[in-house]
Amino acid sequence: MLIKKIVNKIYSISIKHKFAKCGEMTRINCLSKLLGPKHIFIGNNTSIGEGTYLCAWEKFRNQTFSPSIIIGNNVSIGHHCHISACDKIEIGDGTLTGKWVTILDNSHGECTLNEMMSMAPTTRPLYSKGRVSIGKNVWIGDKATILPRVTIGDGVIVGANSVVTKDIPPYKIAIGCPAKIINPKS
Repeated sequence: MLIKKIVNKIYSISIKHKFAKCGEMTRINCLSKLLGPKHIFIGNNTSIGEGTYLCAWEKFRNQTFSPSIIIGNNVSIGHHCHISACDKIEIGDGTLTGKWVTILDNSHGECTLNEMMSMAPTTRPLYSKGRVSIGKNVWIGDKATILPRVTIGDGVIVGANSVVTKDIPPYKIAIGCPAKIINPKS
């Protein structure tokens, strides 16, 4: 355990300079994948879990993009999360995610077009359906997925294993697949 902590600390120190911004007291554990770090902005006192994919797609095959991923202050991204942008993803201050959370603004192809449906998914062009904006002090449970063109308001709780396909207003709880707002019991 001590060796793992030392390795993660050395890794964090060695990788910080690659980002557009990486704030003070930020800890980045060993990532599984890092693409386009010059388009990734990370605030102060933020923690990125081990095995996470951070992908700001500048280029995919013959396509070029102007992506940005903005992660606020005091954010905690759990282990093995996947954050992928070819447009823009913003994660507000104080947000907490569980493990295995997926947040993306893109997919392989526009699946409403029959011509793309006949192509192998890995050969389809990347397509952004819209930006993702996550407010402040949001709690996203383990294995939740946040899909493109979604705004999640401040103080929202997204239940574990939920799939967010639509906007969630501030200070609500959303669970399920697709995620629906529930009224908590008093």
